[in-house]
Amino acid sequence: MKTYKTYQARNAVKAAQVTNHIIAAKKLGESHSDAKAEAYRLYNIKQAIPILKKHFSGGSVPTTSEKPISTGLPPLPAVNVPFPPLPPLPTPVSAAKVAIMSELNKR
Repeated sequence: MKTYKTYQARNAVKAAQVTNHIIAAKKLGESHSDAKAEAYRLYNIKQAIPILKKHFSGGSVPTTSEKPISTGLPPLPAVNVPFPPLPPLPTPVSAAKVAIMSELNKR
């Protein structure tokens, strides 16, 4: 199979594969939603997650704007402790110190 360099071409190939999968599955008697859910899962389409949730729950899935995502973890504690102070910045080296250091390094 030919590999394409641009993302538009790769997306077009993936869209054609998904479409062909849906058409073939419908010819075998599957419903459109079943075929679409299976095709999106097979071809790693990000939109598959809400479709699969809707398919397996039997109803509509609320969007993230309607309902926050629940991770099952407790909320993070509020921290009101200030950050520790930063260390001082290094001071610039004077020309005299550079001369002395270069003399020491020559020995």
